[in-house]
Amino acid sequence: MTSLETWLNQATRHLSIDSAAQVRSEIQEHYQSALEAASSSGASAKDADQTAIAALGDAKLANRQYRRVLLTSAEARLLRDGNREARFVCSRSYARPVYLAISLVALCAAIGTLHSGFLDVACAFLVVATGTGFMFAAPILPVYTPLCARVVRCFKWLVLLSAIGFVYGPNTLKWSWLLFSCLGPLGWAEWTRFSIRRKLPVSQWPRHLYL
Repeated sequence: MTSLETWLNQATRHLSIDSAAQVRSEIQEHYQSALEAASSSGASAKDADQTAIAALGDAKLANRQYRRVLLTSAEARLLRDGNREARFVCSRSYARPVYLAISLVALCAAIGTLHSGFLDVACAFLVVATGTGFMFAAPILPVYTPLCARVVRCFKWLVLLSAIGFVYGPNTLKWSWLLFSCLGPLGWAEWTRFSIRRKLPVSQWPRHLYL
């Protein structure tokens, strides 16, 4: 393995395939320019290679900088998964009626159990109704700007946290470990989407990235 290949492997760690290809193309051009400059000054092939590699800087530092501005492999995977989910909902005519039916059934069950005095069961049904209702409504909401997207996301988390607080009531802190384990993956996914939005121009946002 050449010195350049070793540097590139370190600099492109955890980057997506497209990001790594972009970095490799740019770095190889810089390396070739530095190599030709060193060779023209009379340096041997080995010394010219070392000079060109040194001109690229520290590979680990470059990797950290690249991951701040380019998509990582985890972000690209989340983007692909979100695209598949969006296509599933939009391409299947039965998906939205199913979500709506589940939401309405859960809402009726919540009302029925509440009148029967089963408050805990009613709260659980209410959470199901809220979650599936949002899944039904989100894909058809007129959200096409970053501002509207922020409003929808804030509302989504407000509803989710309010529903959890309503279900657990004064025992919310007692069950915080369970809530953290359940909401942790959602929080990680939301943070990853935030990072993707920061790196991609709005014109390249897929539909699910607004929600």
